[in-house]
Amino acid sequence: MKKFILKISIIFLFLLLLFRFTVISLLNEYEQKLENYTSSTKINELKNEFIDFMKKNNEKENILDQNDALVLGTFIKKILNELDIKP
Repeated sequence: MKKFILKISIIFLFLLLLFRFTVISLLNEYEQKLENYTSSTKINELKNEFIDFMKKNNEKENILDQNDALVLGTFIKKILNELDIKP
């Protein structure tokens, strides 16, 4: 009976350590990544990148390709029709 309890204890300890070093470590890693993406500095950085992208595209004569403009225009017209909004 002592050997059985000792073996079960060792197996339980091993499984506990395995769980700790795999699942918990992965959760901590993803939690850290999530905190980095939702931090105010990261949000401001993404906002500034987006504004710079918009400024650069506003300087272009044509922002969209012919095909993209056609698809986007059709999509917007369908949304306006569903909402009963006249352009």
